[in-house]
Amino acid sequence: MEQIVISIGRQFGSGGRIIGKALAEKLNIDYYDNELLVLAAKQNGLAPEFFESNDEISNSLFGFASNILDNIGLGTFTNNMLSGDTLFQMQSETIKKLASEKSCIIVGRCSDYILRDNPNCVSIFLHASEEERAKRIANRMNISEEEALAKLVEADKKRASYYNFYSNKTWGESKTYDLSINVSKLGIEGTLNFILDYLKMRFPDKF
Repeated sequence: MEQIVISIGRQFGSGGRIIGKALAEKLNIDYYDNELLVLAAKQNGLAPEFFESNDEISNSLFGFASNILDNIGLGTFTNNMLSGDTLFQMQSETIKKLASEKSCIIVGRCSDYILRDNPNCVSIFLHASEEERAKRIANRMNISEEEALAKLVEADKKRASYYNFYSNKTWGESKTYDLSINVSKLGIEGTLNFILDYLKMRFPDKF
């Protein structure tokens, strides 16, 4: 079967990891989230921490203003900027290599944009209500829902900034993706089945 890559963008706490792993199990293909950082590091002879420190965090002008306060001298900041761009390029090459070798699911990391010329890349964005997301995060991290709400707002800002900086698209905007799904409406299981049905219709000869 020709390789099919499913790219999942997601709001923090929307259930993207749960759905992605369940989808990978159903399709019997590999799943990459944080695993991608380890793989990219290994392929480039770097420690995973290099990629983790630049993961889905933008090097935008907003970041420039903020980081000036955190760095002593422009030299340190410039090196960080170059490092971020270089690490993104390395990560992009890892994603392209995976897509050429196997069917898989990749969560985040601008993978839909990186694979925009791949006809067998399916781009999905998962979102949900703030209330549902806050409850899921609070349960997972054992914190209050108020704390969870603050965390989801911060995480979404970082993901949007990272995506918008490295692509020419808008994070979370429906027209950016093949599918944009409100998990609150369908639930985890319903969303999973909806994606499976879509894949069967789009690739009838492959399923």
